Amino acid sequence: MSVHVFFSFSSGLSSPLSVPAGTKDSCIAHVTGVEQKLCIPRVQYKDNPPHWDTLFKWDIKAIDDALLCETVIEHNQWVQSLYEAFGKWSKTPVADGEELTPADAQEFWFGLELLEVPLEKWTQDYYRNRMEHLYEVMRGRDSEGVSFDTKALTVRQAAEVIILFSEYLDSGDIRLDVPAGYDELAASSDGGYEWCDRCGKAIHPDDIARCHRRKCPLKEDF
Repeated sequence: MSVHVFFSFSSGLSSPLSVPAGTKDSCIAHVTGVEQKLCIPRVQYKDNPPHWDTLFKWDIKAIDDALLCETVIEHNQWVQSLYEAFGKWSKTPVADGEELTPADAQEFWFGLELLEVPLEKWTQDYYRNRMEHLYEVMRGRDSEGVSFDTKALTVRQAAEVIILFSEYLDSGDIRLDVPAGYDELAASSDGGYEWCDRCGKAIHPDDIARCHRRKCPLKEDF
């Protein structure tokens, strides 16, 4: 399995970068907002650049679970999209934009860290987000910089792995599975699929009316 590290081992920009106007202020605002929402301590040792102390001084237990999970998902997506944008701007400088210098980048670079939520703080939405990420990887599609180096699992194999994980992780009992004929996870808790006892499969609601089986129990119910 291959894992892309994004900004994890970088200390900043090596040279000025031409970016869209407002990029610096937008990045500073995002990092500051996440820091304040999640009460992440910013520390600095002597003349070294500042950094977030998410290992020792961050009291993550005091933060509301829903706020924590929602903010972490949004922040991590932002970091990954910014990484892609920087790569694009380094190859194609933005005309009529602004210059982002290495000194400018230091004002927010410490916030380009991917955050994690401990299992005991997971919400149902966060659990689903993490399982959808794993499902994509197992199906051979790059997700969040993670990809398989070996042959991808089949739809059913990947779904069975998720179901296996659910015994330990699905505290909200949302019951993720892949409806027959599809290639993405759905939850039974929100009507994403119905379980057919006769077929022994998860069935998408749109497919129930088209079932040709005689005395289909789902069709009769609907």
